[in-house]
Amino acid sequence: MEEALLWLRWLEVDDAKLVWARANGERWKSICWKIGLTRSSAHLHWRYALAVIVLRLSKQNIPSNRSRQ
Repeated sequence: MEEALLWLRWLEVDDAKLVWARANGERWKSICWKIGLTRSSAHLHWRYALAVIVLRLSKQNIPSNRSRQ
């Protein structure tokens, strides 16, 4: 778990908060209310953040032109 917490530093602050909230089992509705995003936008940010973590763990560079979609 401690190692996984270090992965959050690779993310933008809002994305890290989003990933942490989902890891804690928080519902999308309360996350969206706190962050100020729609459900679909929050889900895109969450998926993008997980993709960034996967790329970093596999020691690949994150493309600068990569979109959140």
